[in-house]
Amino acid sequence: MQGKAVAAMHAFLDTVEGKVDEKAAAARLREQVGLNRSFLTCMQYLSGKEALAAIESLPVGWEEQGRTKRHAFAASVLAAHTVANLRSDGTMLCASHLAEELKGKTLEQWLGGKV
Repeated sequence: MQGKAVAAMHAFLDTVEGKVDEKAAAARLREQVGLNRSFLTCMQYLSGKEALAAIESLPVGWEEQGRTKRHAFAASVLAAHTVANLRSDGTMLCASHLAEELKGKTLEQWLGGKV
């Protein structure tokens, strides 16, 4: 479970940072995790309960490829915000609880209630 979440996090962040394109990220996920993943399904997965639980279970001090547990959580929040607010008609691209919390809000608005 952790391996899938970590692979998705790296693929997502590498794409966001412009290191790879969406197709390359999806191909890498298929190779590493063995699932037919697109960039969209990667974002949907990262915003869901399974990925969040896997990230939470990473040990304190975990680091891989210069990324930490904090980066993994940030990737989940960014992915959830994207699938919740990407469509102009207001339709969410997934049904995760985190995405629902972020629907119609900026990250700053959401964090205002968390910090």
